[in-house]
Amino acid sequence: MARQDIVASPWPRRCDCDSGKPMAAPHSALFLAGGTWAIVAVALVSWNTGFEIPQSPLGSLVAWHAHEMVFGFAAAMFAGYALTAMTSWRDKPTLSRLALTVLLSLWCLARIIAAGLLGSAPALVAGGASAFMVAVAWLLLRAAFDAASSKGAVIGLFALAMAGAQIATLSGAIPSRIPVLGFAALLSVIGGRMVAAFTWNRVAGSRDVGQRFKVARLASVPAAGAILLALALETLGAPWQALLPCLLLAAAAEALRLLLWLSAQTLKDGLLGLLHMGYAWLPLGLFLAVLSTIPGAILAKSDTIHALAAGAIAGSIYAVAARAVARRADRLCPSLIDIGGGVLLSAAAALRVFAQIDTVWYAAAPAIWCTAWAAFVLRQGTAALQPLPRPVFSGKKCPTCGIPDQKQHKTTVKYYKR
Repeated sequence: MARQDIVASPWPRRCDCDSGKPMAAPHSALFLAGGTWAIVAVALVSWNTGFEIPQSPLGSLVAWHAHEMVFGFAAAMFAGYALTAMTSWRDKPTLSRLALTVLLSLWCLARIIAAGLLGSAPALVAGGASAFMVAVAWLLLRAAFDAASSKGAVIGLFALAMAGAQIATLSGAIPSRIPVLGFAALLSVIGGRMVAAFTWNRVAGSRDVGQRFKVARLASVPAAGAILLALALETLGAPWQALLPCLLLAAAAEALRLLLWLSAQTLKDGLLGLLHMGYAWLPLGLFLAVLSTIPGAILAKSDTIHALAAGAIAGSIYAVAARAVARRADRLCPSLIDIGGGVLLSAAAALRVFAQIDTVWYAAAPAIWCTAWAAFVLRQGTAALQPLPRPVFSGKKCPTCGIPDQKQHKTTVKYYKR
């Protein structure tokens, strides 16, 4: 299409096709890295592979696994989403391919250091292992400052906090469950708004729905506040029992939000179904954390951490990433492999949390998990070879420049500004 035709189009000129600059696709590279590491970090501890890390600053294979699932897998996925989403804050390309290559190199360096392959000198461990998250935080905060984006500032500060948490985890100052609670807080604050906005786009139209979503927004305040308070208490070394009121309040508020969002229309949409299935693990994991403190409880604290990490965090990551490869029509349409992978992922989390140890179901959980992420890597790898659709995580889009459908775009903006 000629340039004058684009100018005359009713679509606003706020897309990359008019900038003339090559744009990196951080989500493609980082999603592939994170998805691959989700398989590696589980396979190495689940089966007798002979993998050992005698020089690792983390001390044990179990501690290495916990660290890598948060700062290897989840951190890569978070960075892939956030660095792609920040393009919308400034309405122009913000990350070059060289910068993305440097980021990936820093991420790989952190994996090498965590395994102890370069030694365990404190300066090397603290600086090298956290360099990836520090670089991500700097990029996000710079973009948020330039665009005066409060949402971007929150995401950037979270990345900076995770860099500090990684240093503290590697030094043994805090347990691995604290960063998991940090990701749970991010899921509540940012992820909850995302789920609500995408759901609103699908079900908006009646007064009853509007009232339910208003109540859900009110419930988000005690939900996020309680998780953040529990995170603060845990960081300060408060006994686990002191966290119970916070966790119980957060679980109840998150469950209320989820119930208010649900409808028949929601369940008919495959991508929304994946988002809701992943988010449902958040109130469940918080509630299980409360149950684990009851004397004689069947579930251990490690089970509740897996409910949050493998269920809520990983499930929500999978659902958001599936939007980037969903087929484009009038709306995003996931393929069968996207839906199947999300279901397998949730099943793996359920078996890891609820199945009895030394049973075939418990032993099957890692295999099911790895199968789900293998499907994810296949989908993301195939999509990386094709033209990049914009916007990445939403549709419908203009066939020329990729700007979302205006009715849908205005509806989403209206919800976010409420």
